[in-house]
Amino acid sequence: MSAIAVLHRRIDSPSADADGPPWIPVAHRRLCTIVRVEGELDATVAEDFRKALGQAVAASSRAVVIDLRPTRFLSIGSARALVDAKQRAAAAGVDLRVVSGRREIERVLEVTGLRPLFRNYLSVQAALEE
Repeated sequence: MSAIAVLHRRIDSPSADADGPPWIPVAHRRLCTIVRVEGELDATVAEDFRKALGQAVAASSRAVVIDLRPTRFLSIGSARALVDAKQRAAAAGVDLRVVSGRREIERVLEVTGLRPLFRNYLSVQAALEE
C-alpha cells in the first residue's frame, strides 16, 4: 500500500534590514511544496504520483521537495515521472529537489541515469533551507 501527500510549507527568512520585532514581511516569505511518498511507487500508483507532482509544481512559487525516504520501491515509470516533473518545474522557474536516502531508490536513479539530474539532499530540512 502506498500513500502520496502534497504538503505546502511556508519558509520564512528574515529581512536583511529588519530593525525591531522579529516579524517577516510578506515579500520575504517563500512557499515550498513537499511531496511525501510512503510505500511503493509502482504501476498501480504511477498516475497518482504524476498528478501529485504536477499539482506540486503548479502550486509552488519556489521549490518542490520530493521526500522519498519512506519509499520502498520506485518503478521506472515513476522515475520517468520525476524527469517530466523536473522539466515542467524548470519551465515554471521552480526548483525540484529529491530526498531519497534509501539504497533501493538510489539504485533505480543510478541505473536509469537520472541521479545526475537531482542534487543529493540528506534531509527534507536541508532541501528546504537551500
